[in-house]
Amino acid sequence: MNSFLGRPYLDSYSPTADEQYAVNVVELPGGIKKTLFLLEIHEDGVSKLLSSKESLAPCDIAVFVYDSSDESSWKRATELLMDVAGDGEDTSYEVPCLIVAAKDDLDSFPMAIQNSTRVSQDMGIEAPIPISSKLSDFNNIFRRIVNAAEHPHLSIPETEAGRSRKQYHRLINRSLMVVSGMLIVWHLTTVLFLMHLKLGVVENVGDHGWIF
Repeated sequence: MNSFLGRPYLDSYSPTADEQYAVNVVELPGGIKKTLFLLEIHEDGVSKLLSSKESLAPCDIAVFVYDSSDESSWKRATELLMDVAGDGEDTSYEVPCLIVAAKDDLDSFPMAIQNSTRVSQDMGIEAPIPISSKLSDFNNIFRRIVNAAEHPHLSIPETEAGRSRKQYHRLINRSLMVVSGMLIVWHLTTVLFLMHLKLGVVENVGDHGWIF
C-alpha cells in the first residue's frame, strides 16, 4: 500500500489492524491511465467480509499477499483464497484473483515453488508474483492487477467442489439435450406415421370409389 502511494520503504513493521484505503493512477502501455482503488483487509476481517452474500459484488479483483519466507503465511493466504473462491462459486459473484509473494529479497521457505505451482495449477490462476518492497522491485504488480481486473475470465479460481458442480451441471444439460432430441425424433416419427395412416385411409376409400 505504501509503495503504491510512492512512500519510501521502512524497515520497521507495523501490522495492519484496520482496513486501509489507497487510490492512485496506474499508467498502462500506450499512455492509458487507470485509477486503481485498493482496500487492504486484514486476514481476520475476511470472514466478516464474506458474511454478506453480496460482499464480493463490488469487487473487481482480490489480491492475496503473503510473506514468501514464511510457510505459515503462505498457508493462510491459500486458505483465504479458497474461502473467497468458494464464496464466489456459491453466490455467483466470482472475482479474479492474484497471489503476491512479498519479501522476495529473503530466502523462500522449503517447497515454496512446488507448493505455489501446485495450488495455482489446481485452481487455474497465475503463479504467485514475486515482489520486494525493500529492493523496490514490484514486478509491474499494479499494472498486472489492472490487467487481471479488465480480463477477469483469465484469473477466476476454481475449487474442487466448484469444478465438480460444473461437471455435474454439464452432465445434466447433456442428458436434457439427449432427451429433447429423442422427443423431437419421436414427434417426427409420430407425425409421419399419422400421415401414412391418413394416406392409407384415403387409398382405401379410393378403392371403393368413395372419393369426394
